Amino acid sequence: MKKIGNLVAVLISIVILFTACGSDPTTEYLRQGDTYYDQGQFVEALAEYSKAIERNPNLVTAYTHRGAVYNARAEWDLAIADLTKAIELDPNRADNYQNRAFAYLAKEKYDLAIADLNKTIQLDPKSTLAYSNLSWLYVHKQDWDKAIDAASKAVALDPKLYDAYYNRGVAYYAKGDMKNAAADMDTTLNINPNLAPAYNYRGQIDLLSDNLTDALISFNNAIEKDPDMAQAYKFRGLLYVDKKDSARALADLNKSIEIDDSDAMAYYYRGNVNNANQDFDAALKDLNRSIALEGSSDSDSFGPFKYDLDGMYLERAIAYRGKQQLTQAVADVRKAVELNPKYAPAQVSLGEFLTVNGDVEEGINVLTQAIKLDPTIAEAYINRAVAYEILAVMKKDNSWYYLSAEDLKQAIKLSTDQQLIDAANDGLRKMQSKGYIP
Repeated sequence: MKKIGNLVAVLISIVILFTACGSDPTTEYLRQGDTYYDQGQFVEALAEYSKAIERNPNLVTAYTHRGAVYNARAEWDLAIADLTKAIELDPNRADNYQNRAFAYLAKEKYDLAIADLNKTIQLDPKSTLAYSNLSWLYVHKQDWDKAIDAASKAVALDPKLYDAYYNRGVAYYAKGDMKNAAADMDTTLNINPNLAPAYNYRGQIDLLSDNLTDALISFNNAIEKDPDMAQAYKFRGLLYVDKKDSARALADLNKSIEIDDSDAMAYYYRGNVNNANQDFDAALKDLNRSIALEGSSDSDSFGPFKYDLDGMYLERAIAYRGKQQLTQAVADVRKAVELNPKYAPAQVSLGEFLTVNGDVEEGINVLTQAIKLDPTIAEAYINRAVAYEILAVMKKDNSWYYLSAEDLKQAIKLSTDQQLIDAANDGLRKMQSKGYIP
């Protein structure tokens, strides 16, 4: 079954009630079944409960208990059948709805599970587990407001229910409310300091705030608690990218992919690192895999670190350009723009690639569109400045140099990249030395 970031510990608490011993054989079957259940002897327990049902086909407790055993044995269809029969016989027992919700969840029938949990709450308004499990299901469905509401009701009933704080923290994170997300993850870890997924989310929150020191501590804790947590390795790898430590970044991304080779984002990040290292063949291999996984999946991933296909095509275009395969690079950037026409970085790259490929006027048009989408991207101005300069040479018209100079000045104002600033200043000096601009 698919899970988001973390599988909450136990979705439904199954409680078998001991039945008092008496002279009635049906009562004895139930009592013996309960004893076998407590001892983990499920086959024997099923036999006893079945004897009770054979003797009394309308005995609600026997169906309830046998349904619980089927749940414990992961025989979901049989559990649903027994619990449904129990509900038909007595529609006012909350535990049967709650246990059936567990079976529906296991079969990924989330709407049916939600309906049963809501019925549980209707019958038992103080069922903290029902609220907590409902919040997890709403997280899975990415219905963040309902997840927050259900989790809030759970913690109001039980302030120590760390699963509910965790679920609410995930929902706040997905909504971009990092302050509340951090508070809920901290509360989760105060109650349960061994919950690896909570450390992972805490690390992501710090990473978004450029608090790399605390983020690293959180990711290290997540990996210490769960050495097989692919997500923690992936995000620690991204942290090392930010720290410009490509060796550690690659090591962590390699580990993430070793644990989970179906994560499109891990391949994307590793392709990004390989591009930065100018290992374009490795980058292409990773990005091809990333695009194939993302394009064929029904991924329900979310959050600020999610990259979609447009970003993957753009990154692959960079690899193609590095291999001097400009036709493929232009095709990939066009695809990125097609997928997201408002994705300004893709427009910038497309304009640059078109210019390099000799399609200068189209390149200028695309870069102008990028600037309209986001007037703060310094690279758009410097790339258009280069295109204007090429056009000046092509058309033998020095007036284009004036436009180039204006764009270089704007790039200098906007950029914090000293290398880009130096290149822009160098371009201005050259045009001045040749008398093209005052």
